[in-house]
Amino acid sequence: MTVELFGMSRALAGRPTIDLPIDGPIDYAGFLRALADAVPALVPQVIASTRDALVEPNLILLDGRRAVRDGERFSADDRPCVLFLASGG
Repeated sequence: MTVELFGMSRALAGRPTIDLPIDGPIDYAGFLRALADAVPALVPQVIASTRDALVEPNLILLDGRRAVRDGERFSADDRPCVLFLASGG
């Protein structure tokens, strides 16, 4: 599964994409553990130390359009990306 990285996650990883050894559908927590294993530098700035949640304001979007819903399983076809959602005023 190829994961696109943006913002802080891209800076910490030092590259725009990460290939995870995931073949089939995976849930949110499993995805975060696999991502943390692949890029330990994301913990704890992007992925929480518990490795089961993102640190706000980071989020995962599927197809660059919608957030992962609670309990949803997704695959490489959903094109996951990790974004840093900054707000300004």
